[in-house]
Amino acid sequence: MRLTIAFATVVACAACVSPEAHRQALGANDALRAQIANLAEYQSKLGKENDQLRGEVERLGKSAADADWIREQKEKLDRLLKQNQQGEPGALAGVEVVRTDEGYAFRVLGGVLFASGKAEITDGGKQTLQQLIPTLKQSGKKIRVDGHTDDQPIQHSQWGTNLRLSVERSLAVAEFLTKNGVDAATVGVGGYGEHRPAVTGATEEARQKNRRVEIVMLDR
Repeated sequence: MRLTIAFATVVACAACVSPEAHRQALGANDALRAQIANLAEYQSKLGKENDQLRGEVERLGKSAADADWIREQKEKLDRLLKQNQQGEPGALAGVEVVRTDEGYAFRVLGGVLFASGKAEITDGGKQTLQQLIPTLKQSGKKIRVDGHTDDQPIQHSQWGTNLRLSVERSLAVAEFLTKNGVDAATVGVGGYGEHRPAVTGATEEARQKNRRVEIVMLDR
């Protein structure tokens, strides 16, 4: 009986853990749990960074595609406009291609399109506009038709003021374009009277250049 009790005591003592060892084991468990939590947080952070990188890659890819498209459109428009540059074969009399802050424009002298003080397009003006329409349609851009006059006050016209005349002329050109194949949803109008001259000066040559309609192919 004594032998049995002694053996049991030895076994029980062997299975015991000292308080210090127990504390160390608990500390190790806590450290392990902390490491696991840190790893989970790090994985979550990596996942967010990967999502951001994927978004950036997609954005850059789209930007590159957009840049290619813009370059192709610009090259196409440059080719179309070059055909109408003054001095080029087939260029139209009284029509100049100019670069504005908003995009390329066809600058058409008023004398090409209208009789003095009138807002009805002449037959010759209609022929000129007909030849510009293919380029306007192929450009794929929105268009604004801007009317301009010289600085001479109106004396013999039903429109009363240069501003009113410039607006009526731009409306007449816009209406002609839309009736001949240009999408009406892409066409706007503006009228500036004598307030935005193409050139300065009070000579007849300067005034002739300022009497004009500009068909602007808008960049935006």
